[in-house]
Amino acid sequence: MTEHALSNARIVLEDDIILGSVLIRDGKIADISEGASKTGEDLEGDFLIPGLVELHTDHLEQHYSPRPG
Repeated sequence: MTEHALSNARIVLEDDIILGSVLIRDGKIADISEGASKTGEDLEGDFLIPGLVELHTDHLEQHYSPRPG
């Protein structure tokens, strides 16, 4: 089992932004806690946000109705 802590981060949640820490265990988020922590990698107030998926394409219309032939 591997653990890694990220501390002193502005964590973007569904309906709030908190200053706190995130514990990652075996590659997955195991815990999010509010408040300062002296353990883990200090993110110095940087933002942690959920993963984003880039859905932009300049050819979306062609995917829905491709040209014949």
